[in-house]
Amino acid sequence: MNKEKVIRIDVVSDVVCPWCYIGKRRLEKAIEGTQLSNNVQVKDIEIIYRAYQLDPSVPNEGMDFQTYMENRFGAGFVSKFQQVEQAAQIEGLDFDFSSLPKAINTFTLHRILTIALKDGIQAEVKEAFMKAYFIDKQDLTQENILVKLLKKYDWSAEKTLSIINSDIATDEVKEEMNYYRQLGVTGVPFFIFNQKYAVSGAQPAEVFMEILEKVSKEMAVEMLEGEVCDVDGENC
Repeated sequence: MNKEKVIRIDVVSDVVCPWCYIGKRRLEKAIEGTQLSNNVQVKDIEIIYRAYQLDPSVPNEGMDFQTYMENRFGAGFVSKFQQVEQAAQIEGLDFDFSSLPKAINTFTLHRILTIALKDGIQAEVKEAFMKAYFIDKQDLTQENILVKLLKKYDWSAEKTLSIINSDIATDEVKEEMNYYRQLGVTGVPFFIFNQKYAVSGAQPAEVFMEILEKVSKEMAVEMLEGEVCDVDGENC
């Protein structure tokens, strides 16, 4: 019997990581390219976003982005990120590091994404968070903004606020981050295909396409059921 084949991609990333957003777009482009070329014969590709914090020391209320970045990289930090902005532009993302309102602690966002995975909307919520932060320049430490974003996915204000103002999924997020640290993940984005092939960084779409095609070919050997001799000798 032929079985449906699914390629699972675990993406370790942080909401406020610019290269994670760029890598996300490149992966999406690769998936679209393989599907259009019929080189990847799978019913579906499952993407699961895994938690990672670039800087867990940022206070929960966040801090002024300019001050935060100057403390880390010195005055004139914006010029150091021109390469990132240019790479983002190529992928259709309009980054402007001079106008981001806050550096934020993303732990609560990862807790929300953990619940969103269980609800089957994680990919949509991940995109909504990254777009809100990098493109729309919204302050994701504000409860009303998160409520509004998640209302689009049929989450009530009560549900969103109950997650924000509790420790729901705290242990799961901590365990997940610890698991990938133990695997040796020290930078993001980090992509794992079918728990077998690992790719570090926002690689070009062509690299992702090659890996998808390689994984698909390995999955191409299908199980066929027919007459066999079994261990009990009943069929022979």
